Amino acid sequence: MNLPRRQEADLIGIRSVIVISAFVFAALMTAFPGTVAGGMEPVERIVAVVGNEPILASELALQMQLLAINQGIRPESPEEVEELRLQVLEQMISEQLLLIEAKKDTAIRVSSAEVERALNDRVTSIASQYPTEDQFLEALAREGMNYRAFKRRLWPEVENQIYKQRLISSKLARISISKQEVYDFYEDFKDSIPEQPETVRLAHILIQFQPSKMTVDSIRQLAESVRKNAVAGADFITLAMTHSSGPAALNGGDLGYISLDDVMPEFGRAAFNLNKGDISGVVKTPSGLHIIKCEDREGDMGRFRQILFSLAPGPADTAQTFSLVDSLVAEIENGADFRELAKTFSADDESRKQGGELGWFPVEGLPPIFAEALDSLNEPGDIFGPVKSEFGLHILKLLDHREGHRLTIDEDFDKFKEMARQNKTGEYVDKWISEIRDKTFVEIRSLTPE
Repeated sequence: MNLPRRQEADLIGIRSVIVISAFVFAALMTAFPGTVAGGMEPVERIVAVVGNEPILASELALQMQLLAINQGIRPESPEEVEELRLQVLEQMISEQLLLIEAKKDTAIRVSSAEVERALNDRVTSIASQYPTEDQFLEALAREGMNYRAFKRRLWPEVENQIYKQRLISSKLARISISKQEVYDFYEDFKDSIPEQPETVRLAHILIQFQPSKMTVDSIRQLAESVRKNAVAGADFITLAMTHSSGPAALNGGDLGYISLDDVMPEFGRAAFNLNKGDISGVVKTPSGLHIIKCEDREGDMGRFRQILFSLAPGPADTAQTFSLVDSLVAEIENGADFRELAKTFSADDESRKQGGELGWFPVEGLPPIFAEALDSLNEPGDIFGPVKSEFGLHILKLLDHREGHRLTIDEDFDKFKEMARQNKTGEYVDKWISEIRDKTFVEIRSLTPE
């Protein structure tokens, strides 16, 4: 989890966060009917073949959406849509060529454990883009998925990415940049490199609002009371619509037909031990407390309803969180080590390992609440808090500050060296992919339906 300005939801994982222009969406629907409208059965078409692997119209449509959002592209004519389509398809072909080459390399091995670790990191990163876990799970539900189904969808993509990264790393390990190459790069591109904006290097300690044991016990008592009414014969649908959290509440808690692999383990163990008509006890999962009713069982599938009680913090818990932040601020002002407190208390898993350090941010790119905090951060070492965001309460520390400036070869040699290395690497990869393509079957089919 990072500062909100860096909260760019992982668009490959959850299409529900994608919002594109009406023109782009209409163009995609025209070019790829049935592939991007939620709830429709896709009519798959192959738009290209690389080796023996097809690239599907639905895959191309989704990647067009991703590029449009990630790079702020908004085609305004059929010609621009076609140009975007060709650009994305060429990139997908290059990616597929790299993957084919990687899987032919017997020296590259990727274990299931490695994929699982990378997958967990990926899912954690995606989930951190949402203020709460419940909102993340609700986003999945809107896409007709749960946590496990989401991980299954991401698995092949994460595995393929590891293969490609290892292939590229092995090929690029020998690339080096001489001092003269850096100077040559600078001479070629110095006039096109924009002025660097004013930036700040920040650290933070994030304290999240969490329910206390007393709050959890109170919610559990309510759940037990509702379950008692359900077992006594009260209408389960009415109880769900009255008490349940989450998107399924409006449907009387109906989850539809699901399999054991589609749900969290704690939920699955309880649900799939029920017979038709049975009601479970109160089941705790990372999403909260559940009361589950089995409506039907068909082989490995079951239709269930649930009443979900989210474990949200109460007013007393919120006050206690503010009190904790105030005490931490006082400790820091009295000389306590910010880095050590961040490692101990911060809920931001990503920055906590670095003592809360977040890195450099353009001042103009900061969200208003953090930009306002900068008014109180005048010198490196200054702290300010609490700053409230959707993620919780932050204590901010200014580590460094740079005024806007133009890069020069003398003062920013290392930056130009990295730019030159990336430029050389890109040229090498382009040449290498071209050589792979020359010896691999590639067929591009019509991108528009007959």
